[in-house]
Amino acid sequence: MKERSPIFYDAERVRWRRTRRVLEAIAILLTVSLTYFFVTVAVSVDLPNGLLPEIKPGFHPLKLKTTPKLLPVREGRRRRVANIGTVPASYDPLRAAFFVSWDPNSMASLKAHYKDIDLLIPEQLHSVTADGAITIVDYENGQNVSKATPDQALAILKEDKLHQWMKSVNVEMPMMGLVNNYDGVNWRIKEMAEMLASASARHNLARDLVEYATKSRESGIVVDFEEVPDASQQHYRKFIAELSAGLHGAGSKLMVALPARDDAYDYGFFGKQCDAILLMNYDQHWLTSPPGPIAAQDWYVENLRQVLEVVPAQKIISAVGNYAYDWSLAPKKKAEFEIGRAHV
Repeated sequence: MKERSPIFYDAERVRWRRTRRVLEAIAILLTVSLTYFFVTVAVSVDLPNGLLPEIKPGFHPLKLKTTPKLLPVREGRRRRVANIGTVPASYDPLRAAFFVSWDPNSMASLKAHYKDIDLLIPEQLHSVTADGAITIVDYENGQNVSKATPDQALAILKEDKLHQWMKSVNVEMPMMGLVNNYDGVNWRIKEMAEMLASASARHNLARDLVEYATKSRESGIVVDFEEVPDASQQHYRKFIAELSAGLHGAGSKLMVALPARDDAYDYGFFGKQCDAILLMNYDQHWLTSPPGPIAAQDWYVENLRQVLEVVPAQKIISAVGNYAYDWSLAPKKKAEFEIGRAHV
């Protein structure tokens, strides 16, 4: 019987040659495809936006509650406040600014210029009763007037717009709280005179002001008693002397706001008792006087010349009036304007 060869045996290797050609062609095609793929990845061809699917990331940045950074301010402000009443080694004038909570323009101005001032003098405290108690006028809640201990005054004022803004933006600024005889509507001249005439009332007010300045960690107190009668001047000097001793004993400053060129006030005495006199060098003309400049240059300079004869220059802070009157409106309408409206 004849031996049969395997069915798929290819003695001539014809099928292998064909198979090898097919495999070589596939290898070449695969190599070209892979080469093209890697080249396109390296080049990073951007697809049109219309061809890209819209993908919303599932991850979001973690929001952490952080303390605001301390904003940059005028350098050396605490040094200038500490040097009030002394002669600095070089010319280094103090820049101080008043603040009132009843005028929104005051807050706007402070926000715009706080970096340029050394000392803020906010109207915080009032003395409008004959017993010498500290009074707080809450301008933000119906202009309520209430007596307060130093601790109560601190608790109330800590929540006002000024302190809340300073806290929100992390502003640190030397302050000296201002005390006056204004109740939010009227200047209480009669009650002020009665308080000054009483030794116990003067003592009560001086003691509470020292305690307030110490606990508030402010630089001191500014006294702005308006229209002190001639008959009360002696009592006023006694009050300032007692307050000066108390504040200086606690390491705090005392400034007194005085009108310019008023012979009823003993400028020399106040210059010795206080760290500085805030000379209110304005109101040459006022709302009920004949029209004229608020502070003409020659009048302004003459006031400084006269006060410098009895008070050292380092103890004078000359205030500038930043407002205007319209005598044509008085007395029928409100005729006093802040400087912004006066320019319109």
